[in-house]
Amino acid sequence: MITAEEDLSFRTYSPILNYRYDRWFQQVEYNGRTLNEDERKEFVKVIDETVSTFSSGLPMLVDELKRSDGLEDDYHKICRAIYFVSLFVVMTMCDCMVAGKHFILAENDYDKRFMRGKMKVILNEGFKKLYGYIEKNKKESEWFRLLDYMKFFPEVINRQYQDLTFQLEKQSKISTWWRDERNYETHIDSEKLYDSRMVEIEESKEMMETLRLYDALLAVNHFLSNAHACLRNYLVEKYRRGEIKVE
Repeated sequence: MITAEEDLSFRTYSPILNYRYDRWFQQVEYNGRTLNEDERKEFVKVIDETVSTFSSGLPMLVDELKRSDGLEDDYHKICRAIYFVSLFVVMTMCDCMVAGKHFILAENDYDKRFMRGKMKVILNEGFKKLYGYIEKNKKESEWFRLLDYMKFFPEVINRQYQDLTFQLEKQSKISTWWRDERNYETHIDSEKLYDSRMVEIEESKEMMETLRLYDALLAVNHFLSNAHACLRNYLVEKYRRGEIKVE
């Protein structure tokens, strides 16, 4: 994240990447294959590395939110919206991956069934908070938080916002997003929870299902990177015009 305090003199404009967002919304069918032991170890290693990479930026996001608190000009309002959504996206991506890792690593039957249930809660709540399923929670979603600020961005960002909205809308209609499992796990409806947890575990299939949320979050993360590039370019332009003075 760029701040006015940074030295911008050697910075160039950031590119706005032309993503094909539909690539993150392809439905992959489970083919019945399971991971062998070496593949499981490699999978866990990749998760650890990915979580470490993404989570390393969380303190900076929180610092920027605190720094801009109370600054009510349009620029800082836009920044806070981007930072808030980024914080949600990164934390939910990490939570999704960590839950998946502990599901894979669970060795006894009850642990594995417990972790599968908690993954379903993250999947349901995560997508509900990201985009929503019905009009009421869509209007309260992180994605909708950005809508009012799109008027400040160039056409390329607005087109990407519309494209990604289309993809997220389709994704919201694919299934019930494990609504029943989420309710049983959250409200501890013991009889229904027991029946839900006793459903046969297909480890690879369960992990593939987590990609519905993870990939949607990843697509939004790429969009946020483009939106932030616009904010950064705005500062660079102001610096080059002499409107920002760096000590």
